[in-house]
Amino acid sequence: MIKRFFLAPSTGEPLAFFRIAIALLGLIQGGWLIGSIAMLYGPDGLIPWSVSSGIVDPYMPQLSWLKPLSQLIGTNATTLVYVLMGTYLCSLGALLIGKFTRYAAFIAWAIQFTFINTGFMGAYGVETFMHIALFYCIIMPVGEVFAWDKLSLSTKPVESEWNTLSLRVLQIHLCVVYVASGAEKAMGIQWWNGEAIWQTLMQGQFARFDMRWMANYPLFAKLLCWSTLLLETCYPLYIWWRRSRPYGYVAIVLLHAGIAIFMGLQLFSTIMIIFNTTAFGWPYLKQAYYSLVQPLRERKKLHRAGMLATQAFSHEFEI
Repeated sequence: MIKRFFLAPSTGEPLAFFRIAIALLGLIQGGWLIGSIAMLYGPDGLIPWSVSSGIVDPYMPQLSWLKPLSQLIGTNATTLVYVLMGTYLCSLGALLIGKFTRYAAFIAWAIQFTFINTGFMGAYGVETFMHIALFYCIIMPVGEVFAWDKLSLSTKPVESEWNTLSLRVLQIHLCVVYVASGAEKAMGIQWWNGEAIWQTLMQGQFARFDMRWMANYPLFAKLLCWSTLLLETCYPLYIWWRRSRPYGYVAIVLLHAGIAIFMGLQLFSTIMIIFNTTAFGWPYLKQAYYSLVQPLRERKKLHRAGMLATQAFSHEFEI
């Protein structure tokens, strides 16, 4: 039973979705940062290399290692930072299309690790989960489906026990993450009296809307906090039970969508939705595609075929 749970053969479609979505998100994040690279990660940026190199472990990769190289080749260190960012984006592009998948994932992972070690003071959850996701792209078979390297092979997904094992790792990982997050929140009184959601939504760096009206409805703030605690601490219970899984998946997606809308943490929310969709939500996403998108495509094809047939009939009639 346990062996079948971890090693029952399955297709690699969810893992391919994971690869494509993570690569796209990394490219979007890199596009947003490209204009501020010198300020965020340059030798004299917000966190100068002289400061970051003294805090980060000297054996951990960091951008200050580029300084001797810049002096050796006689170029500006900031230029090398841009070159490294360009290499990172190119590796994400290769990961996106599934070309040299593992090598591309390793290069992206190593460069991203270098950037977050240097700019750790400006990093938040999305960098951590992006680092984890790229590591998973190295060790998991994410390039077996919808990948450039597999175009010459059969287009039919091949079932493998490694796909199932990889999904189980992602699923267990998410359970640990949410339970740990919920337990940590539950230790503070702020998540029981509603103060946590109030403070978060009223902070200048997170505030997107005027939420002062919540002061007149303290019970509403408490309900938001309690529902968050319930969703996170009970995550393994409702997500593993098949009957409650679709509702739990939608609830956790709505939670992160709310974080994106009301706190402006779009990248973090997106990467958490990607993790949840890969681990538990792929069957529902696939079902939605076949029930909504596929009929529209078939209808469009039929409409086009009808137009061609009408044109052919008209042409014959004219002749």
